[in-house]
Amino acid sequence: METTNRVLKWLSECFKVEEDKALHENKLFWMVVLIPLFFIIWISWILTTDLITKSLYNPHISAESLAGFVSYYAFPIALLTVPLTLAVMINRFHSSKQKAKSNRLVEQNNTANNFFNHYKYFKDHCIGLENRFSWVNLRITAELLYKKLFPISSVSNFTTELDKVFVESVFDYYENMILDYQNHIKINGIKTIAQTHNQGEIYEETVECHFLSEPYELDFDLCGISFVKSLKVEEDFKGTLYLTFEIIGGLFCFSGVSNFDEINGYYYNKFNIMIDKNI
Repeated sequence: METTNRVLKWLSECFKVEEDKALHENKLFWMVVLIPLFFIIWISWILTTDLITKSLYNPHISAESLAGFVSYYAFPIALLTVPLTLAVMINRFHSSKQKAKSNRLVEQNNTANNFFNHYKYFKDHCIGLENRFSWVNLRITAELLYKKLFPISSVSNFTTELDKVFVESVFDYYENMILDYQNHIKINGIKTIAQTHNQGEIYEETVECHFLSEPYELDFDLCGISFVKSLKVEEDFKGTLYLTFEIIGGLFCFSGVSNFDEINGYYYNKFNIMIDKNI
């Protein structure tokens, strides 16, 4: 069985056109050229021997001998087209495989270039968001966030579709964030203070403000998006949620996203449901 496998492996290697090697380095090329040539030489040798035996062989160059040569050796001469035809066929196969491989390499190179350019522009987009929200000292780790937004994208499998799983992870984080804030309120409580605002010379408006008894230090850190904000008023928490909504929505607005409408619509609707339910 092992011998059979070796023979089959050897035959498969012999009859394989290897585009990585030059044409003259392919075993199959020499097989289709030399085997027919050896057969033609063998046929010619048998014919020559038979002609010599019958005293019909005339090695001298003359019109009569040339006519006899063409007549007697017509079959071997016709067979000479076989190795030539086979060699041309193998050359075509070899060129075709080389062209196909070249196309694959170009495609792979384009995919890799698209991936790196996409990441470069995404990183620039993140820097723009950091500048826009610099007042909260926003920090975005682009390389970490990119892998979360485009988890299946790579140098060999480039894609511009945002992963919906990331949106789900955002709302999981929101849920924990809301629970932690609510626990802080339960433990420390809220102080209600009435504040009077002048609305002209004869009109004053008194407004109740709900202050946190202890400031809540919100340390937002999600998939490379981070900032720290101290909340002192009850309404600040809702405002901070909307702040994160703007930041994450701004990420989705990256021009290199192909399914923006789907992801942004889903995120917008789910965020509003969360606000109505919890805040």
